[in-house]
Formats: sequence, structure tokens, C-alpha cells
Amino acid sequence: MTHHRSPLAGLGVYCLMGFVFVAAASTDRPPSPAGQAQPITLSHNLTIGVEDGDENLMFGRIARIDVDGRGNIYVLDGKSRKVGIFDREGKPVRTISVPAGQGPREATNLSGIAVTPGGTLFINDMRKIIVYGPDGEYGQTFLVDFMISSIGCPGTEELAAIGPNAGKILHIFDPAGKLLASFGDAFTPPGELEPMKEMLMFGAPILFSCAKDGRIFVLNPHNYEVSVFKDRKLESVIKGRNDAFQPIRKMGRGFVSTAAHIVSSGDLVLVAFQNFDPKAKKTADVFRAGRQIGSVDLPGTPYVADPQGMVYIAEEEGFPKVVRYAVK
Repeated sequence: MTHHRSPLAGLGVYCLMGFVFVAAASTDRPPSPAGQAQPITLSHNLTIGVEDGDENLMFGRIARIDVDGRGNIYVLDGKSRKVGIFDREGKPVRTISVPAGQGPREATNLSGIAVTPGGTLFINDMRKIIVYGPDGEYGQTFLVDFMISSIGCPGTEELAAIGPNAGKILHIFDPAGKLLASFGDAFTPPGELEPMKEMLMFGAPILFSCAKDGRIFVLNPHNYEVSVFKDRKLESVIKGRNDAFQPIRKMGRGFVSTAAHIVSSGDLVLVAFQNFDPKAKKTADVFRAGRQIGSVDLPGTPYVADPQGMVYIAEEEGFPKVVRYAVK
């Protein structure tokens, strides 16, 4: 699987098995009702990133952010092919390079990272997972016999991964690569697309999100519904409304689907549709207790919230940087 930037603004293209898949993110998003204040505010308290100077603080393209139980911050730079690790105050701790290739420490499809509370780092290469210990030393690499598009750590020392396989979409691995459990039924595409149920974007979304309290959030690619899993069971379904959401559909030789970054902070859940256009306005739908209460403007793409509820956002204005916000 290769991942290319789309020639169309606001579209991310995924090529898989001869098909072209597009994760679409419309910028036409309804705000909170007229005259109503946004339901939350973001208060900045940390920035990591510089335009020039210290190379340890410079990013080419921020592709993923995660945090461990000590507050260390992990940033995947997709352009420079490295993972930068910073302490809670934003000071560089170490850098792990991920060269292109097929060796045990190399990746051909560098698509994401995930970090456990104890600091074990997983790097996703779609059918291969590279593992580094909390000390930054290489541990091992294990192979997976199905396609994994996204990974996360839901507050445990285990790895969660998404990808349709044998009718299930979520899979739990231990750090040694042993498959511990599979759960979550594949979503059923409508009509003529149903035979593609076992494929990415049809039976499962390209992206999913893990909260540090153990919850896993999965957006249905056919309806604006977010399935919430905990302890390997479906806990609830959050239903939203937004004209920007569009179910998977054919476009040219490929298919278009809405993807989202979902972040949980305290009793709030933020759903931000993915958008690759750095100039487009970004917003997130806000839910409390499963009810949609409005939307909020965002300065970038939200990737994760730490156990204290602070949200980490990748911002592009001026230069790429990671910015941490308290949510109020």
C-alpha cells in the first residue's frame, strides 16, 4: 500500500490493491448555532517546533502525536522519517529514525505510531510493526498477515490496530506480536459495495482513535456514527449530524470516504474530520455524554489527549509544530 498526496485540495489518496481510495474532508462545516458561544475554549500551554535553528525541534510533516504515562510526547515526522521524543516541558529526549526499506527497522509505508503508558513505542508499516523499548532501544519487529491502516494504545501496554480481518475490525496484540483478541464487527457497505466489506475503508475506516482511559473510537464510514469500545466490547454509539460527513462513494476510478480524528478530553469527545489542506478552516464537533452540543474552531489537527485531558494539536501556520492546549 502506498500513500500519496492528492492533486485535489482537501483529499488524501490511498492506493490499495489496484483501487484508489480517498479520505475526504470537507471544509463546509456548520458552526454552533448563531449567537451561541462555542462550547469549549482552548488555552495554550506548550509549543514544540521552530522554523529554523535546532534540528531536533524542526518538523517536515507531522503525521501523528502520542504521549506516554510520564507525559513524554512522541511526534512522527512523515517527511523526515523520524520519531521525535520530548519530555513534558517540550525538551528533546531522543530521536528514532525510520529509514525507507524492508529491513527490520525500516518501513515502506510509514503510517503511524502508538505509545503505551510505560513508554513502549510501536511504529506501523501496514503489515509489519516495529517495536522500541522505553529506553529508546530497538526491541523487535513482528509481521501481521492482514492490512493494518492505523494503530493506537488505549491506556494499556498492549497495541490496538484496525483493519478488516475475518469479519472483525479491531485487533489487540501484546508487545511481542501475539494476537490476543479481535472484536468489533465489520461495517456493512450499502448495496453494490457490500462484497468489499473485508477491505479498508469499506468494512472499517482508515483511521481510529484511542483514549488513555481505555476507550476506542471508530467512525462508521457509511453513517455519522462513532462506535465506542471499552474492555473489548461495544460500550455505546455516538450519533452526530454534519453536512460535511459523506458516506463512502465512488469518484472516478476510486472511492471517497470521510475520515476523522477523534479526541476525548474529560467528559468531552471532539470529532474533527481529516483535512490535508493547511489553509482550510478546521473545526471539530463537540459531544458531551453522547449528545452533540456544538462545534469549535481548531488551529490544526488534534491527535491525542493526555490523562489530564490536555489536547495535542499539529499546527502548520508558519511552520509545523505541536501545540498543547488545556480544554475549558
